[in-house]
Amino acid sequence: MRIDKLHLQDFGQFHEEDISLAPGINVICGGSDTGKTTIKDFIVDMIYGINREPGAGVRIDHYEKTRPINGSGFSGAMEFCVEGEAYQVERNFLQQDKSTKLRDLDENKDMALQEEHSLKGTLLNTSKNIYESTLCMGHNELAVGKDLMEELDRYIISKASTKVGDINVSAALDELEQKKKSYSNTELAKREKELTAKLSLERDFDGEIEAIRKEYEKVEASVKDGKEEKLQFTPIKNPVTESRMENAAKKQDDEPEQPATKRERDIQMLQGMGKKSILDNVFVIWFLSLALIAVFVAIAQIVPVNIPALKMGIIGFGIVLVLMTTFQVLSRRSKLHLLLEDMEIEQGFRDAKAGNTRSADWEEAQKRLTELRLKEQNTIKERSQQEKAMAELDGIKTQMQANEIELEALSLAISTIRDLSDDIYDSYGSVLNARVSQLVDRITLHRYQEVKIDDQLRILVKKDNSFISVDYLSVSTIEQIYFALRLALAELVLKDNMPILIDDIFANYDEQRLKETLSCLSEYLQHQIIIFTVNPDVQQLFTDLGMESRYIAL
Repeated sequence: MRIDKLHLQDFGQFHEEDISLAPGINVICGGSDTGKTTIKDFIVDMIYGINREPGAGVRIDHYEKTRPINGSGFSGAMEFCVEGEAYQVERNFLQQDKSTKLRDLDENKDMALQEEHSLKGTLLNTSKNIYESTLCMGHNELAVGKDLMEELDRYIISKASTKVGDINVSAALDELEQKKKSYSNTELAKREKELTAKLSLERDFDGEIEAIRKEYEKVEASVKDGKEEKLQFTPIKNPVTESRMENAAKKQDDEPEQPATKRERDIQMLQGMGKKSILDNVFVIWFLSLALIAVFVAIAQIVPVNIPALKMGIIGFGIVLVLMTTFQVLSRRSKLHLLLEDMEIEQGFRDAKAGNTRSADWEEAQKRLTELRLKEQNTIKERSQQEKAMAELDGIKTQMQANEIELEALSLAISTIRDLSDDIYDSYGSVLNARVSQLVDRITLHRYQEVKIDDQLRILVKKDNSFISVDYLSVSTIEQIYFALRLALAELVLKDNMPILIDDIFANYDEQRLKETLSCLSEYLQHQIIIFTVNPDVQQLFTDLGMESRYIAL
């Protein structure tokens, strides 16, 4: 990427300011408060845009620092080239009217941005954090941060395994860790415990159901027998004569004792009756009566004496006799029927009493049958719940076993990647250490010839025969080492030919160290180099080193 022209319409302290830049080295020189850092920020913001920091009422974030104090505008434009193609980006940074317009100058057409308000993804691959951690260097900003460490980790692992370096291994590791959480057995173990507590493994549900059904059948059979039993007529036994009849039964061959009263004799007669007598029918009685009268009439007719009075007397006597007999029979029949009705009423009371007992037993049996049906249904339901719980428990155990396998596989994958990272750092780290050591040796005039950087980007410098922490060195030496580290890291992790922005990092350098540091930039002339400085001698040093540069005074 090469920047050709900056137009600071309203940005910081600038208003309608145009700055043209050369393809190679550009030295922008000015005193304090002349806007050098503002121009550096403008370049970065034109590439990536400005995002406000979270938090209500923030007044000192980057947005507020670069927003013009006077005027309502906050905008600018930049012309640049990427791989020989010319583009222009125009921005309005105002939060309430934020906009970005990218135009292809060669094709004279607008282009859509892949990422909102950022050139990353459309023309560039480098993120803002990585750019600011490598080739964008400001005073007191040379130390590298966590983002660069993660990017280096991602790049080295991906580069070694894929040879292209475009796979985000850090994201892959994060995804693997998230997947491990999704395969966690914590909730499943909790559910397993709940189900196990509800199970009644000691119960024999089938045996209980079988026992209930057998008892049901037994009670049901007793109810069925009670329903089918027919009420039989039992000869009525008179309480008065019952004991006498029992005594008579004991005597067997002795003469039976005669009933004491006429009612007892009548009852005994009724009890001794077998089949129904024909005399029970009134019509039969009258029919027999008429037959007997006819007999007397016939006798009167056959008497040889022809005396009409005698014949009429025989007929009259027969009629009177028959009628009296008939009336006696009917009277006797009526009395016996009344006695039979009394006996039936007494029998009915006894039967009703027995029937009440049978009814109570039947109701009790029905109640027991209902209880048994309900008990069977509940037991079947409990068995079904038990079977469902067992099935769920089996499924949970199967899932937990599968999760364990997945967790082992994920843990192995993560461990392998991390082990690979350690192994790769042994090889790629040596390359990085060699490159940084080469630059530091040159910048420090061979005072520090060997530098070691671990996987956390901690720096150790060899002094005499031992390695010491960089914290024990002077500020200028630390800045030189971090400067060399940033250039070396940029060679590894940056895929874009981004401009090198250097903002007043040479304040603590003596002339010789500054000259050696600037000479190192001769190896990075494939990048556009923009140096912001208060030292007007920087351009002369480039000239002394035989390096062409463009000087811009603020």
